Amino acid sequence: MPQISAGCDGKRVSISFNQCFRPKPKTGCSMECASPTIQLAGGWSRFASDAAPALPEQRLLPTANLLKAMTSFRGIALLFILLANVICANFCHPDFGIQQHDEWKPYLVASCTLFGIVLIADGLPADAVLLGLSVLFVLSGVITERQAFAGFASPGVAAYAALFILSEAFAEVKILDSVVFRILGHPAGLRMAQCRITIPVAIASAIFNNGPLVAMLVPVVQAWAQRHGHASGQLLMPLAFASTLGGTLTMIGSAANLLAQDCARELPTPVELSFFSLTPYSLPLSMVGIGYMLAAARWLLPRLCQDSLDKDPKYQRSPIRGDQELLLDIEEPFAAELRHFQILFVVRRRCPSIGSTLQELGFSRLPDARALGLHRAGEVLQNTFHTPLAHGDVLKMTASAASIARLRRSYDGLEPAVFRDLEGLGGRRRHRRLFEVVVADSSLVQLQSLAEQKAKLFQKGCVILAIRHDKGSLDVSPNRIVAGQILLLEAFPGMADRMADFSVIAPVEASKPPRQGKQQDRMRGMLCLMGFFTVIVLNGFSILPLATAVLFLDFLCCFAKVLGWREAVQSVNGGVVMTIAASFGISAALTQTGVAHALANALLGLGLGFGPFGVLCMVYIGAAFLTNIISNTATCVMMIPVAAHISEELQETMCQLSVKTLLVTVVLASNAAFATPLGSPCNILVVDAGDYDFRDFLRFGGLLQIVMMLSTCSLLYACPCA
Repeated sequence: MPQISAGCDGKRVSISFNQCFRPKPKTGCSMECASPTIQLAGGWSRFASDAAPALPEQRLLPTANLLKAMTSFRGIALLFILLANVICANFCHPDFGIQQHDEWKPYLVASCTLFGIVLIADGLPADAVLLGLSVLFVLSGVITERQAFAGFASPGVAAYAALFILSEAFAEVKILDSVVFRILGHPAGLRMAQCRITIPVAIASAIFNNGPLVAMLVPVVQAWAQRHGHASGQLLMPLAFASTLGGTLTMIGSAANLLAQDCARELPTPVELSFFSLTPYSLPLSMVGIGYMLAAARWLLPRLCQDSLDKDPKYQRSPIRGDQELLLDIEEPFAAELRHFQILFVVRRRCPSIGSTLQELGFSRLPDARALGLHRAGEVLQNTFHTPLAHGDVLKMTASAASIARLRRSYDGLEPAVFRDLEGLGGRRRHRRLFEVVVADSSLVQLQSLAEQKAKLFQKGCVILAIRHDKGSLDVSPNRIVAGQILLLEAFPGMADRMADFSVIAPVEASKPPRQGKQQDRMRGMLCLMGFFTVIVLNGFSILPLATAVLFLDFLCCFAKVLGWREAVQSVNGGVVMTIAASFGISAALTQTGVAHALANALLGLGLGFGPFGVLCMVYIGAAFLTNIISNTATCVMMIPVAAHISEELQETMCQLSVKTLLVTVVLASNAAFATPLGSPCNILVVDAGDYDFRDFLRFGGLLQIVMMLSTCSLLYACPCA
């Protein structure tokens, strides 16, 4: 967790982000009236969230507060589960296929698993719930320790974790950015924009794991939507769903596919799912799903876009009169509230945006940054937003610290005007970060001239990018630095913290300097791309195991300095990986106690009345219901034993479906998490970015869920697996 170092009675203390707060100003007094220290410490958490994706709140349940955590929803669900147990034990007598003295075990497993689903649906972390259930089942003697933690030794889990590192490497070298922007282009309307996003993403998800792929593409699509004036809410949910559909085209497209491949090999009668086993079915199904999204997204998804925000007086932009853009007044409340800096950017020769206008690049639609002017050869250009950029142009911007970091990452070749000073700091530039600091009253730098002040900070490894005065007074080039000013520095971590000249030091999240597009950077990008396609080919022809191949490529990326080892480790989503690994213990408990056997009989009994099509529908409904409540990977692992038992039971009837057909049904249904944001990492990644709520998923994704169920079952009924 990043820390803020703050001065207190002449000493420096450390304040975590969780201790920061935004005090409400009294009537007649704004945040600008407070001291710079209070402004920076009090309002910092807002700007950290600009640069880092929001994480779901993790609720801890200490023993003393257990009863308080029992919400009415959980209490009612627990009562229903206990009542269902009593009814089943005394009236239904399900056949679990186990010895009589062990009949308490399936009731324990079923009750705990159902209540775990309730806890996950109510907001508890899925990894904590599933891991806790696995431990409980070991303690109760239901499964062995080896069975509970088999997921941590699974090659599929290792491959999924390794793909996170590879995705971070692709994001680092920006090998996909230029390709994505060229594919998306300049569509004429919203439907064409959705088409240009969904089809390429579905194809890419066939070879890229869909979770990490969506994580890479969300900021790219957001920036593209801002440039072209489209609502992010109309694009990001189709992006997630297209990635989910495309993730079923090959075995490596989804973590659920990889786990299904492992579980199918462990069945009493092993089933081999090859690299393209799902493709003949998932390809037409993906086309059906994309067709539905293109037809229904316009009417069922939120249509709020940046143009709607422009009608709010608080965020009102300056009007455009003819070709003359009236530049933003820096004293307006927008700039003061967001604590903007003024900064100068220079267009370098390597900038790919040369020849494009600021309007085309989306600068007029940036939510928390404004272009104040464009200078060329010392003169201010009148048509700021409609003049093509040229080498050497100087762009004057006002933006928050997080937005400045984001601008540097998003627009290659657009660098701060002090880029020569930054180059003078030497190598290891990728280790530097941005910091917001407040000049202390006791600082000695305020006794020197501005040139001497900058030279002193430069000797200590710091370069000033921008300065913000107290009380909202902004100036790019003040005469000197004085106490109370807020500086934006680029420095190595720990450098600024050791300087007594600053009373508050706050790091800017995700502010690592971008790569400069040098020859070695392009070579690193080609290494990642060629290495990944080599891995795909070797694994597709069963020459090299997937986990080993991807991990080797990860180490190669670290060796080539695409990523540092610490960055590689931090790129792995530990919660998702833990959820996948912990689900193996739940699957073992369901199988070992006969719960999967009883559920298979129940689904079989309901479906047999409608023939093979009814059986397929029941299996699909069972898997789709679970995948929308818990993770798709956990659902896949839980339902595969059920499908295997159903196949065994069908051998005694005239209604025969091969076990491979039922397994493919489970895999496709487990990936079809469309009705809620809970079942898929892709859905979770777009909730905040697209400003969606549960009703949006239920309205748009619920209908897609029904369409995919009917299409999948009809296709597998007409063309079952051999």
